Order: sequence, then C-alpha cells, then structure tokens
Amino acid sequence: MERQMLIGLHLGNGYGSQPGAWRMPGVDPKSYTSFDARVKQAQAAERGKFQFIFLPDGPGAIMADIGTESPNFNLDVMMTLAAVARETEYIGLVATGSTTFNEPFNLARQFKALDIMSHGRAGWNAITSSGDDVAANYGKSIPSSEERYGRAHEVIQIIQALWGSWGKEAWVHNQETGIFAHKDQIAPINLQGKFAGSRGPLYIPPS
Repeated sequence: MERQMLIGLHLGNGYGSQPGAWRMPGVDPKSYTSFDARVKQAQAAERGKFQFIFLPDGPGAIMADIGTESPNFNLDVMMTLAAVARETEYIGLVATGSTTFNEPFNLARQFKALDIMSHGRAGWNAITSSGDDVAANYGKSIPSSEERYGRAHEVIQIIQALWGSWGKEAWVHNQETGIFAHKDQIAPINLQGKFAGSRGPLYIPPS
C-alpha cells in the first residue's frame, strides 16, 4: 500500500502565525476583519496543491496583550469557510467545533450546510474545550474530564446520526409529480444521552 502525505495550511487571524505579523511590511493591517484576505490565502493554498486548510477555533477571552497583538483566531470559522467555499474548487475545508459548548443539532446543520456548499469538502475537528476563559464566555465552568469526554462521545454519535437521518435517495424534488421527498426515508433519531440529545431529523438533504 502506497503511503501518501496530506498537507494542510493553518489559516488563522489573517496575518500569519507570528504575534507581530500584522506590522510586517506589505501586510494590510485590516486583514483581521477581511474575508477577502482569507479567500485569497485559501486560493493561494489551492494553487500550491495543499489538500486542506484548517481553521482552529478558541472562543476565549480577549488576549492580555490585545493592545499590541492581534487575536489568534478568525472572526467566525464557519462564516470564513463559507466565503472560501464559494471561491475555491478542490481544497478541503476543516474547522474546529467544540463539543463542550455547542449543541449537536447546531454543529450537525452547520457542517452539513458547509459540506453541501463546498460539494463535499467540509471536515470537522471535534474537540473538548478545556480553558476556563472559554467557559467564562458561556457563563459556565469547565466540566470534569470525565464529563467533557462523556459529552463528546454522545455529541459525535448524535451528529453522525443526524447526518444520516435522510436516506441517500430521499430527496426527489420532482416538479411533475409534486413529490419533494420520500417521507419514509427521512427519520427522527430520538437520541438522548446523559449529556446531550436530539429528536431530529436534520432538515438538510444528503450532501
């Protein structure tokens, strides 16, 4: 079996990975809020034959040195990848989505919609959040490791079930017969665990 290396590009705050990159000559200091800049960076990565771009997400508190350094993360990873999806063709689009502070139904529909928009190029980096600064932004405290990973296990199972709640041939959209979808191929999932649950189904057809 031939081994193949997959090469990805970290796409962070629009400047680069170094704290002072926003001050470098030739860098637009307004790139932090520019979705156009992210699109151009992704297009360059695609031309360079990168297999995917990766957008980490860490909705923590404002950096202590915000006075002189830019935050590390994108404004919003899903909105950024949606913009990139419309202006690229082949490159994979991977984003972090925390299982600790997101409900499975929201994560399922966001990544499924991105997958449809990008024609099957979306990827989910499922993580558990562990920072007290992140928890504080949600008005909560960080759960124990057992609770965080127990919830992550349930959330991933629920999301996979939601993604599969439409059969592959469920969406008919036949204008002549008036049948939009086969109801018998779309099923609720009715999963409820200790930490998370969802009735389903997802209202988005298969990608």
